Amino acid sequence: FSGLANAWQYFFVLSLVSTNQNGLCALIIPYEWVSRPSAKALRDYILSHQWNVKVYRLLDTTFDNVLTTSSVTFVDKGKTDGKWSYYVESPRGQFTTLDSPSGSTSGVLPYIQRSAIPNDAPIAKRGLSPGTQKVLTLSEEERIHNGLKVDKDVVPCVTTLRPISNKVRELDISAFCHHYRDAGRKCWLIRTDVDPSSALQGYLDSISPSSYQTTTCRQREVWWKFNMPEIPMVLFAQAFTGLFPKVVRNLANARAVGGVCGIYNIDEDQSSRMLFEMCDIDLSGRIVSHSNGFRKVEINQINSLLVQKLETTSHLGKH
Repeated sequence: FSGLANAWQYFFVLSLVSTNQNGLCALIIPYEWVSRPSAKALRDYILSHQWNVKVYRLLDTTFDNVLTTSSVTFVDKGKTDGKWSYYVESPRGQFTTLDSPSGSTSGVLPYIQRSAIPNDAPIAKRGLSPGTQKVLTLSEEERIHNGLKVDKDVVPCVTTLRPISNKVRELDISAFCHHYRDAGRKCWLIRTDVDPSSALQGYLDSISPSSYQTTTCRQREVWWKFNMPEIPMVLFAQAFTGLFPKVVRNLANARAVGGVCGIYNIDEDQSSRMLFEMCDIDLSGRIVSHSNGFRKVEINQINSLLVQKLETTSHLGKH
């Protein structure tokens, strides 16, 4: 288990190892444990013993103040048929059987290991986690107030694609200015790949230490000096509530930050023939939602989609 695993995973393991060989474990835990990579070690442990598992997904409103989908999970150690069953609660309190953890017959969108991605093939990478967006990303007003210059001190960045319509396919300079710069959103990322100017150094020196007391910042030799990310060809939102996450061509040359990931090693032809075909895919039934229809597609799931599309377009190209 990862030392960063959620605490409930350790209680889950404790319940499994403290019951006898015919014991029955019943827990109220996040439903997402059935698919998320963070709980894979836990699932593998149960699978290795072939215990019987039944997972009952509860209504999102069961726990009003918890932003996750809850479940009642049963692990029957007395049955070693290796069978896993999934159910979902209706507003009337009845439960119906699910075809898969995500509810669809297609099952959960698979994850792919980075090592399985061909060299120089399109690849998705996480958005930069600078340590604290509060002070290392700035709005237009903050940039001007601190006398920071575009390109010299700061570069464009995107921390969310929520301001953009689902119908938008390109984020050009005009759209960036309208939806981010002029709207007062955090849209400028400080440059760390060059020696800071006197203005930028002055800004960084003015930041109170209490503003950057995060694990990431404290672990650095210089609290603000992160590795400058490359410019992705495509920006891809990991979180979504509709059928598919928002995805746009990055004509504004913005860096991907936070929940916006970047897609690299992709050319004009691939972006038009392959990537945007994915927007017609319905992922809602292939991603286990967190709560209230909110879903998050993981990086390795995006890469799985990219590999599938690359193989499809390559096959079509031969014909």
